[in-house]
Amino acid sequence: MSNGKNELGNIAEIPSDVPAEVLSDAALLFLYYRIEHILGIKSGYEALRNLNNYLEETCKSSFVENPAAYEYLLTSREQIFEISNFLTVNETYFFRESSQFELLAQLLPELSKLGRPVQICSAAVSTGCEAYSIAMLLDYYARNGLDFDFAVDAFDVNSNAIEIAKNARYTSNTLRADGSSFRHIMDSYLIFEGNEHIVTQNIRRKVRFFPHNIMRGLDKQYDIIFFRNSLIYFSSKNRLSVINNLAESLMPSGLLFLGASETSSVKHPLLANRFSRDVFYFQKINPSDSQENIILKSPVAHKKKNSLLLPLNAERHHRKLLPKHNEITVKCEEICEILKTDEGKPNSVEVLNSLGTRDLSQFSGGRICACAIHLLNIRDFNNASKIIEYLEKNNSGAFTRFLRGEILFLLGNAEDAESSYHEAAIKDKYFWPAYYRIAILSSEGNQTRFEYKVKKTIESIELCQSLEPESKLNYECFLGGFSPDYFRRILEKKLV
Repeated sequence: MSNGKNELGNIAEIPSDVPAEVLSDAALLFLYYRIEHILGIKSGYEALRNLNNYLEETCKSSFVENPAAYEYLLTSREQIFEISNFLTVNETYFFRESSQFELLAQLLPELSKLGRPVQICSAAVSTGCEAYSIAMLLDYYARNGLDFDFAVDAFDVNSNAIEIAKNARYTSNTLRADGSSFRHIMDSYLIFEGNEHIVTQNIRRKVRFFPHNIMRGLDKQYDIIFFRNSLIYFSSKNRLSVINNLAESLMPSGLLFLGASETSSVKHPLLANRFSRDVFYFQKINPSDSQENIILKSPVAHKKKNSLLLPLNAERHHRKLLPKHNEITVKCEEICEILKTDEGKPNSVEVLNSLGTRDLSQFSGGRICACAIHLLNIRDFNNASKIIEYLEKNNSGAFTRFLRGEILFLLGNAEDAESSYHEAAIKDKYFWPAYYRIAILSSEGNQTRFEYKVKKTIESIELCQSLEPESKLNYECFLGGFSPDYFRRILEKKLV
């Protein structure tokens, strides 16, 4: 292994969960690292050994003799789907974890009101039973009283599994007790022939199967995504990337279903935990949702037949945003200039003098926002609250949501503060102070969640710093004027 570092592509560090047998073999260690990087998958010794045998046969040489050939095959878009066949297990059956399908059936009346085809994705679909189960369920209800259309996209990194799915022929092993409550639906769409169950053509036409690597993200958005019982195959750092890809591919208020054993380990700033009808799942946060257009039933009030879920945080704030034409404009550069003069104290005095008349219309949004920042800095929470309430009535932007988070944070209400910071981050991907606060609030909790949030903060800082000088955003004025690099170093030290 004396020259293993060069052969392994200058690997900075070896993952801690590498199987012991792999550490003594340069080829297998190289494969472990590259597979983990490309597919995000943690590979076992037997799978790596079988893959190495395949590569040696394909390359007509060993890794030691020709490492470049190995690297070429592992970076080939076509070959990676073939290679994945050695690494994944295709355990699946119809209507697996049936309680999730029962909830989906309950949501269909509301989904049918979208006025367009419902878009569903079955990610890491294996040999196709999940995607066909979704299509069967939706088609059954569409033919029995509900007026809607739908489309199902289904993918897996295992190209052999995708071909089996397209063939749509299954053994009796794919019909199990956990799903038997949907047997009446399966009987309508599975044709028994010989020793196989064949999916009917009308259902096969509803599902589009294709090979795809989830680490590359998705190229469209969906109302519902199923990604079940697959996170276990990914390393901890790559789970963060996978969940982020899924969250970004959900439409506003869209739903994400994971495996029953995976849900508790997932935290993401765009995903709200939900529980209904004995099912845990996630809903994409959409601050602009109104009570009328949320499709999910309330976790608390789901026994009431027609009760709908309030939007995230509506229970706490009960506020409606004003139409945009009524909003005041808040400019960051103006806030920065104001705070440079005696930390904004003269401006605050003028704004507060007019607060008694409850008429701040003579002041710009920047001046009002700068006043709130100054009051928070000197811990005048009473007047800061009044200013922020005025802002909330006249502006729904990221700065206002951040300031609401700041006063909640300083008053010790971390949970509600984090929700406000989330809204600010969603409204402006460049607004790194919101991401920073979220990361700090998560530092005492789950390490994986904290690492994810640190990563998102650094990404936001980098995005902000990548802007041209004339478009520079001096967001540091919201955090005492210290540079974004200063806060980045703080987070990097916390990770270490």
